[in-house]
Amino acid sequence: MMLLSGVAMRAQDLAGHYVLRGGHEVGSELLLKPDGRFEYMLAYGAADYAAKGSWKRQEGAIVLNTQAPDLPPFRMLKSESSKEEFSRVWVKAANGQPVPHIRVAVKAEDGVKEGKTSNEGAALFPRSGQVREVRFSVPVYGLEAGPFRLDPAQNEYYFEINGESITTVRFKEEKLAIDGKDLILRFWGGDRPMRYERQ
Repeated sequence: MMLLSGVAMRAQDLAGHYVLRGGHEVGSELLLKPDGRFEYMLAYGAADYAAKGSWKRQEGAIVLNTQAPDLPPFRMLKSESSKEEFSRVWVKAANGQPVPHIRVAVKAEDGVKEGKTSNEGAALFPRSGQVREVRFSVPVYGLEAGPFRLDPAQNEYYFEINGESITTVRFKEEKLAIDGKDLILRFWGGDRPMRYERQ
């Protein structure tokens, strides 16, 4: 019991607020809570990432495990037919709000057509051939999703985007080396270790 208590105390001593040091155009913070929970954020350009989960001390390192549902970034809600002279792919958030600037590529009988969702959350494509499938991309996050099969008899296709799924950093037994009062993270590339300094 005394040995286990000592291990727990040493792990608890590492709890605190850590900030990325020397990040070029990158901002990142890690909060290790005394109760074994953590919060993580990273901002790079227009992309914001985050994670929450549990942490523990193990063999001279901090181990992070994200706890978040593993949901797909896009899912189809429904399709229907309208009298419009074009096919339309809608992208909405879970709250029903339209999502602009999502890149959309549809595959039809006459080839692949590319577009982008408008402020109304819709990407329009001429009905010069029956639409068979659709793919989505969010370049700022390096995300490609699909293909999703489409009913060629329809021309209105509704999708929901899961923003949390796209922006969540999925740590799985991710080890951060302990270097004095700093933590070293290699998740984003082993050749580019990130040093987090305790505040």
